[in-house]
Amino acid sequence: MPPSSSTIGVAEEGDAKEIERLLDRVYVAAGFTDPDVAKEIFRAEAVLARGNVLVARDGDVLAGMVIVVPPDSPARRLAEEGDVEMHLLAVAPEYRSVGLGGQLVVASLDFARAGGFQRMVLWTQPLMSAAHRLYERHGFARAPSRDFAARGRDFLVFERSL
Repeated sequence: MPPSSSTIGVAEEGDAKEIERLLDRVYVAAGFTDPDVAKEIFRAEAVLARGNVLVARDGDVLAGMVIVVPPDSPARRLAEEGDVEMHLLAVAPEYRSVGLGGQLVVASLDFARAGGFQRMVLWTQPLMSAAHRLYERHGFARAPSRDFAARGRDFLVFERSL
């Protein structure tokens, strides 16, 4: 169970540096994102400009985040008419396996439904098997025909109706 003091809300400008640090810990330190690429795509301004950044806090600690990317965002990659995308689900290592990732997925789905979208699409790397299981538990299914490669990495696409 997530810490009882955890809350999920929309990121604020003051969260920027913490978001950068979290993404570095989750994606770069774990080998999922090249450090040189991360300097470009994980800059706070770039992350916050993608869409609606939802953050999970345990008191004053940024424990996790996810981005709900609308189809009119320049960061959109796969969204079609009526779709919204989920980007950069990240949970700090010390907050894993307590349900926080699931809470962030549910919060992103609720946010997307409230925006009137009909489907959510996301992509993930083949080695992120724990994330695959999380997405499947929340109703996402693989969409192999939409898989792609970028910057020397393969990505698997998942989607679900809202």
